[in-house]
Amino acid sequence: MSGTVTITGISGSTNFQHLKVNIAPFKQYILVSGLFYPDDHNNYQLSGSFDKYVQSYVKKIIQSQKGNDFIIYDVNILEGTITKTEYFANSSPKKSTLTFDKVINSDYVRANNSIRFENNNKKIVSKTDIYKLIEDIGTNNPNTLQEVHVFSHAYWNGPILVNTDSGGGDCDMRKADFTSGTINTTNFKNAFTSSGFMKIWGCSFPVATNALFSKFRNNKQYSTTKTISDSTIFSFVPNTFYYHPSGSLPVDLIPQINGILGTTYKVNDSIKLTFLEIKKILAYNYLSVYAGVIAKKIGIKVISALPATYANIDPTFHIAPSTMANVTFYKKHLDIKIEDGNYGVYDESTVQRVEAI
Repeated sequence: MSGTVTITGISGSTNFQHLKVNIAPFKQYILVSGLFYPDDHNNYQLSGSFDKYVQSYVKKIIQSQKGNDFIIYDVNILEGTITKTEYFANSSPKKSTLTFDKVINSDYVRANNSIRFENNNKKIVSKTDIYKLIEDIGTNNPNTLQEVHVFSHAYWNGPILVNTDSGGGDCDMRKADFTSGTINTTNFKNAFTSSGFMKIWGCSFPVATNALFSKFRNNKQYSTTKTISDSTIFSFVPNTFYYHPSGSLPVDLIPQINGILGTTYKVNDSIKLTFLEIKKILAYNYLSVYAGVIAKKIGIKVISALPATYANIDPTFHIAPSTMANVTFYKKHLDIKIEDGNYGVYDESTVQRVEAI
């Protein structure tokens, strides 16, 4: 299966040379299933993977591509396999598999009050293998990669594939992967078709950021003003910007504001912010998550949970209704496009526009 046809010789008439031959390029798909790694939701036991969501999406691709040639890569981290299946319009599929080490419960150890995967020199499927798969497509079959999907837990810094610590032996996808120079950005971008995209199906829910956005939305000026201009002043009484998590000490949210706006407010100050400043805070968060970094550094479209939203997985992945107020916030005031499941769109043109706010 290839996107290039070479004619080495012609036997007979050449009267066809005025005709054009259109060869439809095959499309490629990469689907990754992360792990339900040990945490407080599963009694600190490895409890499977997101593979059922991958298999459901495989069926969707097969149905949509019926009658075409295409390739699906099924990246199963738990089982330690990357399975390449080539589908043909006129013959049976052809399958090949790369085998890695499986991930098992004893691979996880408790350290610093948390449980993390400890490499122990095992060769499991890692982010490195996923990035290399994309780069190789960009080198050998450019402009054929239609979709990359990562079904996993995730947060603002990227998909959590197995739950490792950053540094040596890190297997999880992070923003730094695209800012450290370790990825060949040219090959990565060249892999994708003109309409190709990545989709990160997990959450992007910094709790403190959600609390900050709630303070903005609950301000009287926001709820009573029909048309909010950039110069509209939002007034906040002293100690507004405390977040009170259950069972924990209050969290001061002012450092978030100061860090973005370059201000020197204190939490016990009376604070006035223009709506433009609030939009700058929204813009900063949009640009600084994993999807925003990819869209900026690589220039491809990424679909992902917007900042301060999290994903439900029952019966299928979708943004939780309880965080839809933040989706609306971004759509209404930063004009962010929202796609199926209420995930936000990150692309080069949107990133450039948002950067200019």
